[in-house]
Amino acid sequence: MKPLIYLLCFSLIFSACKKEEKKHKVIYKVEVTGGHPSYSLSYSSLNNSTQTVGPVSDAKWLSPTVNDRLTGSSVFLTLQGGNGGSYKMYIYVDGFLEQEGRMDDPYGPKTISVELSD
Repeated sequence: MKPLIYLLCFSLIFSACKKEEKKHKVIYKVEVTGGHPSYSLSYSSLNNSTQTVGPVSDAKWLSPTVNDRLTGSSVFLTLQGGNGGSYKMYIYVDGFLEQEGRMDDPYGPKTISVELSD
């Protein structure tokens, strides 16, 4: 009977523990691969808000790290070109490249996205 009580207590302790959701760090990147364009972009920020940046004229743009994105949520990067050019777009999750895309003006805007998983 005692082993059954111990087993019951042990299982109650573990079932009462709240499973913590995994949080991810996301970074967005844009590289101009042709031309000298001006571009604008928007991306998923904290709490599912959208951050908009632009016009940008740099050959490379890197977002600040977006911390604490929960597993199961989606993130996106949208690029709107300006006056011509070619672009590469990247989404990094926890330091690893998860999605990339390419856009050539005037064929935009272009959106890439990732659903965050364990």
